Amino acid sequence: MGGPRWQVGDGPARAYERYLVPAFFTGCAEQLLELAEVKPGGRVLDVATGTGIVARLAAARVGAEGKVTGTDVDEGMLAAASAAGPVEVEWRQADIASLPFPDGSFDLVTCQQGLQFVTDRTAALDEMRRVLAPEGRVAIAVWRGIELNPAFVAVVDVLDRYVGTAAGMVLREPFAGPDRADLHRLLTAAGFRSVRVRIGIVDVRFPSAREFLRREVVSTTLAGPVSGLDEARHQEMTAELERTLAPYTDDDGIAFPFQTWLAVAARGYDPDEADLGAVGKG
Repeated sequence: MGGPRWQVGDGPARAYERYLVPAFFTGCAEQLLELAEVKPGGRVLDVATGTGIVARLAAARVGAEGKVTGTDVDEGMLAAASAAGPVEVEWRQADIASLPFPDGSFDLVTCQQGLQFVTDRTAALDEMRRVLAPEGRVAIAVWRGIELNPAFVAVVDVLDRYVGTAAGMVLREPFAGPDRADLHRLLTAAGFRSVRVRIGIVDVRFPSAREFLRREVVSTTLAGPVSGLDEARHQEMTAELERTLAPYTDDDGIAFPFQTWLAVAARGYDPDEADLGAVGKG
């Protein structure tokens, strides 16, 4: 994850892995890797890996002959990733805009829910393309606008009202783009070709609206601000969220769709690479 607000440390990172990865990010990762067409024996780099769900699922797809590396700037996230299971993934602390790998090291670079937090998206995409082999691909997932994810609108509204707008911004920020047009523009400008962007929808379920809020809070940097509420105020906030999410409530809790953008693109050849290829074929 990028940005100081999202460098959550070891405690929230483990909560993120326990609560949010099964609810949201496993389904998103499966869709992203399906779109990326991961091949057995492939070399995969997952940047902004968080607690590593994309990397772990990719490792299962590339098999023993492949290699998967996951990078993140957040030590807490990487610690949670390493603790999540015995899957063969190399974890490295690295900035998405300054990757410590030689040119052409990977067949696929993935980035799930990381690009929206990057200050210099152009530099990040340039680095992703640099470390790809000439026939490599990139696959990126970012959240769609918050207006298309109404359960989060409800959570942000109660955080704004009861905790403060800074708290609401913590959950509003991930929805701030890039959108479909931005993804096409950014990827094409970075030199990628055959850009394709599609909508991904994951069915999300929590035991209750109260538990949805609690799990979001303990998995981010919101635990401190929310814990400052007195009990009466906290109960008011939760009751309001329950009323707002009543249309998503059934006998097993709450369920709602979660929408993301999924983008895939080919690295494409630089002019000098294309010339060399033509000479070789001659």
